[in-house]
Amino acid sequence: MAFITPLEPFKTIAKAAESKSSSADKTQNSGFEDTLINAVQKVKNLEDKSNQASYDLAVGNTDDLTSVMLSATKAQTAIELTTQITSKAVNSYKEIMQMNI
Repeated sequence: MAFITPLEPFKTIAKAAESKSSSADKTQNSGFEDTLINAVQKVKNLEDKSNQASYDLAVGNTDDLTSVMLSATKAQTAIELTTQITSKAVNSYKEIMQMNI
């Protein structure tokens, strides 16, 4: 069973999402920043659920291996997708910055 490592670079974004969600109106998420923060928060939540399910299985609080593996797979897929999207965005940014005007 592969363990998922925490997303250290995204902790500041996740903290910003927590503070923003508590202070801002939740019905008004129209900006790119809000969309990005919400997406990263969802990935963090999936990771937290996976870690908790793995811990519960390890200490014997649950016998449902299927749900533990399912949550781990969901979190792993979300993290891989986030990493790929981040890489594509950075590469696109670098390519745009190298263009001659």
